[in-house]
Amino acid sequence: MDDVVEFELARGAKPLHAAIAEHLAGLITSGSLAPGTRLPPERQLATTLGVSRMTVRQALGELERGGLVRRVVGRAGGTFVSETPGGETASGAGGISAALRRAAGASHAELVSAEIEPTGKRTAAALGLGRNERVVVIARLRLAGGKPLAVERTSLPSRLFPDIEDMDLAGSLYDLMDTGFGLRPVRATERLTVAEARPSDARTIGAKRGTSVLLVERVGYAADGTRVEFSRDRFRADRAWLVTESTRLTD
Repeated sequence: MDDVVEFELARGAKPLHAAIAEHLAGLITSGSLAPGTRLPPERQLATTLGVSRMTVRQALGELERGGLVRRVVGRAGGTFVSETPGGETASGAGGISAALRRAAGASHAELVSAEIEPTGKRTAAALGLGRNERVVVIARLRLAGGKPLAVERTSLPSRLFPDIEDMDLAGSLYDLMDTGFGLRPVRATERLTVAEARPSDARTIGAKRGTSVLLVERVGYAADGTRVEFSRDRFRADRAWLVTESTRLTD
């Protein structure tokens, strides 16, 4: 365990507690720290990393607010990796949208647009933003076998991601959010519903009006619990499907 949590702490680039929280969040989301794992005590972590216990406590507090760990008091207590980070689990690694893309064999995404827009009521509520705040709205077309599979519309708080709309958005958006701003989503809550195709869906993914699309709404959280992403992904229902495996079945 000690060799897992021990790492070279870069000092000066960002607050120490934020750097520790980011590192531990990465270990949790990658599976290096499995659900239910008990982390070393605060004093031991502080000694291992060469920081104060207060710094470690701040880092663990951020992870707890983000739903990645839970802290239990008492003799058998401690800090444990959450069994289901964030309180919900989707269909495997990456969540529902990622599972739909994998099942359909989706490849790359093509940028459609990237604009700064006023925050609508739904987006403001999802991201916890005020009425006068603005968001960067990034629309991308996801392809599978060279054919349109989904249109992904992602809203990011513009104050957290200044000028991201002018950056290269052809690759991984999460990687760019991480390397450029240190705000990679480490957990998300998602909701899958069936919606009626709109005229815009006919133009983007070829779904005729009156047919159905699969709508995935996602709120992404950074390691400190900040809501950094609200996405609405619309998949062609005739080209996307979800497969799950279950145990301990009940009727």
